[in-house]
Amino acid sequence: MMRLPRLACWLLIAGTLSCTAAVAAELPVSNFVKHPTLTNPVISPDGKYLAVVVNENTNSTDADFQLAVLQLPDLKPVSRLDMAPRYMPYDVHWVSNTRVIMGLANETGTLVAPSATGDIIAVDYDGSHKKSLYSWRHRGGTFSGVNSLDIPLGWPSIAGIPHERNGHFYISLSQMPGGSEGDTWQDGTTSLYNVDADSGHAARIAEIRHGDMQILQHDNVARIAVGMDNHMDTVGFSSTDGKTWTQMPATTIGKSFEPLAISRDGKLLYALSSMDGGPNALISCNLDGSDREVLASDPFSSVTDVMWNPESGVPIAAVFGAGGRPVVKYLNNDVYAQIMRALSAGQPDDLVSMEGASTDGETLLISIKGDRNPGDYALFERNGMRARPLYPELPWIKPADMPSRMPIRFKDRAGVELAGYLTLPNGSHKNLPLVLIPHGGPIGPSDEWFYDPWAALLANRGYATLQVNYRGSGGRGHSFERSGYKQFGSGIQDDLIDGVKWAIAQGYVDPDRVCVFGGSFGGYSSLMQPIVAPKLYKCAIDYAGVYDWRIGMDKSDTRRVKLGRTYFDEAVGTREDAYAISPVSLMDKFNVPVLIAHGKDDPRVPYENATDLRSALDKANKPYEWLAEPKELHGFASEAHNEELWNMILPFLGKYIGAGNTAPATGAVSK
Repeated sequence: MMRLPRLACWLLIAGTLSCTAAVAAELPVSNFVKHPTLTNPVISPDGKYLAVVVNENTNSTDADFQLAVLQLPDLKPVSRLDMAPRYMPYDVHWVSNTRVIMGLANETGTLVAPSATGDIIAVDYDGSHKKSLYSWRHRGGTFSGVNSLDIPLGWPSIAGIPHERNGHFYISLSQMPGGSEGDTWQDGTTSLYNVDADSGHAARIAEIRHGDMQILQHDNVARIAVGMDNHMDTVGFSSTDGKTWTQMPATTIGKSFEPLAISRDGKLLYALSSMDGGPNALISCNLDGSDREVLASDPFSSVTDVMWNPESGVPIAAVFGAGGRPVVKYLNNDVYAQIMRALSAGQPDDLVSMEGASTDGETLLISIKGDRNPGDYALFERNGMRARPLYPELPWIKPADMPSRMPIRFKDRAGVELAGYLTLPNGSHKNLPLVLIPHGGPIGPSDEWFYDPWAALLANRGYATLQVNYRGSGGRGHSFERSGYKQFGSGIQDDLIDGVKWAIAQGYVDPDRVCVFGGSFGGYSSLMQPIVAPKLYKCAIDYAGVYDWRIGMDKSDTRRVKLGRTYFDEAVGTREDAYAISPVSLMDKFNVPVLIAHGKDDPRVPYENATDLRSALDKANKPYEWLAEPKELHGFASEAHNEELWNMILPFLGKYIGAGNTAPATGAVSK
C-alpha cells in the first residue's frame, strides 16, 4: 500500500480551522446575512485556472453576478464576464483547457434554487470569443448572437462533457408541441445534441418520445434515458444504438433510479437506486439495469454525494448525510482514496471533499466545511503532496465563534425514527428559549449538519434552535419522501411538535419560551404549529409562507407545468383538501402574535398569501408585525432587506420568549 508523506501544508490549513468553541460576543447581524463573494469554483482540465461565480451589489434586489477566471494557485484575475442584473452563471464547465461553457439562471429568491433561463453561452478563459450557443428566448428570431441554428426551439440543459476534453459538450433539448398544457411526459420529446462550443455547430445523436428525460451517452452513442411519468414515478429506458429504446422493467428500476455516469469502458452504469423505496444506495449495473451490485448503502440515509477517481472515472467514496454528521464510506484504497483519508484525518471537525480535479489527477480542488466552518477551498498537488489554501467562502465568519450543531434522533408518536439538529448557544445547554425552524419544501428538501446562518445568529443571541427532518424530507429515500404526501397539515406538523417535546424532555428547552420561525413551507408550518398545538408556542414568524394553498394552485409558478399540477393533486389533494389544511380556514384557532415577512414579487408563494393573512388578522383584531419588500421574490436577496428582517425578528423574539435566558417583556405588538 502506498504511504503518504506528512501533509505539512495541510496542517497549516487545519490549524486555522480547528478550534474550541467559546462563549462568543454578540456579533453584528450583518455577519450572518452577507452573501459569499466567490462561489461554485470549477477547476480547468489542465489545473491552471479556476472559474468562479462572483456576486456583487449584494445590498440590492438586483445583484450583479460575473463569471471570473482566476489563475492557480495565486488566484490572480485573468478575466471577468459580466451578467445582466439578477442573471447568474449556472452549471459551469470547462470543455477544454481554454474554453468555458455555462447556462444562465435568474435569481428567484433565497428560499428557492435559481431558475434556468434557457440560455447557454461559451467564452474563452481570457474573456474573448464569447458566444451565445443557445437561447430559448431568442431561438427562431433574428438575434444575431445565437449560433446554434442546428438546434430547434425547445428547453435546453447541459447534459455532459466528453471525458477527453475536445471543445465539445452535450445539450439535452426538451420540446413540447403547442396546446399540450405542459404534459412533458405524454406529449414531449427529448433530444441529445453534440455541440461544438467554438462554432456552435450541433449534431443530434439521440431522440426519445418523452420530455424532460436525462440522457447519458458513451462514445457519442446515447445509452440511458431516465425521467418521471405523470405520476412522478421513475421510468427508464436503455438503448444499444441511441435510436431504438427499450423500457426497463419495474423490477429493474425499483422505486428510485438516478443514473450518475457510464464507466469509461462503456460496460457499467453507476447509479443511485432503491428497489423497495428505502434509502438510495450507490450501485453498478449493466447498461440495461441488470446484474446490479451494491457498492455502498446505509439503512437510514441515502447516498448524498459521491467522490470519483479523476483518471479512471471509478467512484472512490460515498457520502451519507441524512443521518446527522456526514459519514464517508470509502470503496477502495487507491491513491485518491488515500489522499482523501489523509486530508480528512488532518481536519477531523469538518467534511473534506474532492470537488474537482485536473484530468491527469495531479491537481485536486478540495473543499472543507462543517457545522461551524461555512467552507474553505484548497488545492492539493500530488507532485510534492502539498495542499495550498485558496480562499474561505465567508472570511468574516470565525469558526471559534460559531455554535456546534448537534445531530439528534428521536421517534415520533407513530414510532418512526426521525433525525434533526439542535443548535445551542456556546456555553449554555439547559432551559433555553427555543426557536423551531421548519425547513421548506416540504417534499425533497432537508436540513443538513453544515453551517446554518439562521441557527448561528439565533445561537449568538442566546436561543436554541431545533430543525427536524420530518416525513417527506429528502435524503432517506422514495418511501420516506412520499410519506409526506397529504400530510402537510397533519403528520408533518405532528413530527415537528414531537421534536419540540423531545427537546423539552431532554431539559434543553424552557417549555414556556418556544417560538416557531420558517420560510416557504416553513412559513406555512409557522402558522400551523400554534393552530395544531396552541399551548406550545408563544409566537410565530411567517416568512414567505403559505396562508391559502388554493392561491398556489391558481397562481404559483409551480402550476405552470403538468408535473407541478400533478404535485398539487397528489401531495396536497383537491381544492377542498387544500382549503381544509390552509390557515385561512383555521384562523379562529390561531392565537399567538405573528411577524409576517414577504416579497411583493414572490412567484412561488404569491404575495396575496401575506395580504390575505393580514386582512384576516385585522378583521379578528389579532396582533401582528409586518414587513413587505418591493422587488423581492421567494426569500429576500438584498442583504439590506435581510438585515431589516432580522432587526425585526430579534426584538420580536425578545418580547415574547425573552432574549437569551432573560424573561420576555410585556406589552402588545403594534400592527
